[in-house]
Amino acid sequence: MDGDPGGSALRDALARLAVAGPRAGVHVLCLAETEPASPPSSVTRTYEDACAVTPTFRHCGAVALLSGDVAAGLQLLRVAPGGPVGPGTHAAVKAVSAAWAERFARALAPLRPDGPPGEPDARVSAPLPQSTRLLDELGLARATPASLMARWADAADDTESLGGRARAVLGAGPRGPVTADLVADGPHLLIEGPAGSGRTELLRAVVASLAAAERPDRLAVVLLDGRDGVGTGAGHGEGLRVCTDIPHVTTHLIANDPVRMREFAQSLAAELKRRAELLGRTDFARWHAGREVSGRMVAQRTPGAGDPLAQRASAAASGDIETPPSSTLRLRPGAAARQRAGAAPPLPRLVVVVDDLDALVSPALGSPGRPAAGSVIRALEAVAREGERLGVHLVAATGTGGRTAESEPARLAALRVVLDAPQPGPEQPAPGRGRLASADGRTVGFQGGRVTGRIPRTATQRPTVVPLDWQRMGDPPARRPVRELGNGPTDLALLASAVERAAREVAAAEVPSLL
Repeated sequence: MDGDPGGSALRDALARLAVAGPRAGVHVLCLAETEPASPPSSVTRTYEDACAVTPTFRHCGAVALLSGDVAAGLQLLRVAPGGPVGPGTHAAVKAVSAAWAERFARALAPLRPDGPPGEPDARVSAPLPQSTRLLDELGLARATPASLMARWADAADDTESLGGRARAVLGAGPRGPVTADLVADGPHLLIEGPAGSGRTELLRAVVASLAAAERPDRLAVVLLDGRDGVGTGAGHGEGLRVCTDIPHVTTHLIANDPVRMREFAQSLAAELKRRAELLGRTDFARWHAGREVSGRMVAQRTPGAGDPLAQRASAAASGDIETPPSSTLRLRPGAAARQRAGAAPPLPRLVVVVDDLDALVSPALGSPGRPAAGSVIRALEAVAREGERLGVHLVAATGTGGRTAESEPARLAALRVVLDAPQPGPEQPAPGRGRLASADGRTVGFQGGRVTGRIPRTATQRPTVVPLDWQRMGDPPARRPVRELGNGPTDLALLASAVERAAREVAAAEVPSLL
């Protein structure tokens, strides 16, 4: 109760409630505003003033007096019918004054939400970190099969990505993770950058985040290393080979064997032809939408199509069809499961990931794969032209300039990433700093998520307490650099292990390789 409720009847009722209420489990909290207690105004004087403002105050068994310029001083007293008893207990209250609140409001005044007015989830732009882990941007600091299966289950209910999601988290942006959606904004992604800018690491992050977004029987990945020298060293020299432990990866090819390169080009062209014949005149999304609708439809009995009693008897004898009072026939779960078991596996989305497209467009003299590079490029050009309708996407990394910019895979890429040249120095960002540009002209900067780094030390997970001045209260929190272990598995290995176990849990069908 704040202040005097007014009316003698109500005052008497509240007084009785204050006296007898606690025995029945009912308590009264009264507020009264008076002049603060001071040496000229004793505690007893202040108490009497409060009782005059709120008569129920006199019937309360305890009194708390706030004093001071910011009402931070508290004196807790027991009271008797004659008034306060003893000096009471003194304490400090964590309260703020109007002056403090005004300073805080003025510190926040320059900030504006980024987004349409009224949007509840508008987030303030934050500076890009110098480096970041992909698992942190994915929200998978602890990658487990359960967390991956939950994501896959959510993807199965996504009506915007029929047939499978193809969302790749690139890294940390000014307002959270930056995502390239190959289905909604693609269908193809081109990554450009000079040597040492982090192109290969960004491709690995794309493969890892694609696997975290969709189950392996709804999304398959094909890897192609255009440089014929990868795979002969360790660490960063492994190219895309380090991604082959992910179950989504069905094929990995290094452009150093002309025979295998021609086989790959023929197999990729045959896969495009097979999909075109299977889809007919429709496209990938509408074909899957039709399959989902047909899988949920129930057969209706046509009047006059035979004896209804005979039909019902035949259905009951089969043991697979329920016979409700209506004319609707519904497959029982057991029959539906047997039908799914005997049916062909669903047609998955296919993502072809190519590292160093320049080496295929303009192969170096003496390169072992030079004789077959043309056939591979023609197959990739077919993917660039026809992939959107067939559910096939192309993600390619290339250098800046050269003949690659004139090729169809580069010209038909609706999503483009431009990576900055690496800058030496401890204060400079790690390789992977770049910008994502969409077909509608939108551009967002990001720091690529690293996926081949070692897991961080346990000490970096402990909370850190730092002083915060009120002038900097509007600044986003600074990210701490992650100290990595010198040994142990990489983030990519941890994610690949969790994805493999999750794929076994959901009994994902294996997608055949192109080779």
